[in-house]
Amino acid sequence: MSWDEAKIRLSGRHGITSNWWRGKGTITVQEKADILSEDNLDRHLHDYENYGDETPFISLTAGAVSRDLLARRNHDYSALDTALLFATNNWQQPGAIFHCWVPVALNPSVEVEFVAEAVRDLLTYRRWSDYQLEGELTAKVHIPASQISHVDWWDGGISMMRPADTFQNTRYVPPDGVLNLRTWF
Repeated sequence: MSWDEAKIRLSGRHGITSNWWRGKGTITVQEKADILSEDNLDRHLHDYENYGDETPFISLTAGAVSRDLLARRNHDYSALDTALLFATNNWQQPGAIFHCWVPVALNPSVEVEFVAEAVRDLLTYRRWSDYQLEGELTAKVHIPASQISHVDWWDGGISMMRPADTFQNTRYVPPDGVLNLRTWF
């Protein structure tokens, strides 16, 4: 994705669409219901090389924590570091990082389009995965532009410490309306 394409996703209000939707061009409600299945989620997670071009799922990261039982320590894995390595193909090319929010299901809810799956949460998804430390959240089909606050453009040839450019979404809507958050008194 080019920097111009990344900005168009926000300014044109397209948001982030799955590879499946981009490939088909037009999708129906029934097609969405049919494709959101446990089997297809498993293919997305464990056979992306063969399924990635047609997956209805969108990989996000929230970071992760691993435990070192011998040292009695936890190790944090940054969501930004994980995203940067993926977006830039291990710093071999420039890449876009979208900063967004998605509602996350409390339990596996693959068929429910509007909630993401915490597929690397071992309390929810217990199957072994080599990718557990990526801290993946898996959105489905589409992330609306209104849920994306901004996009950063990273270019390792310019800096690996800060983005080369940032584009703010003027139509961003914070998640306050869907949170059950009470103010302090």
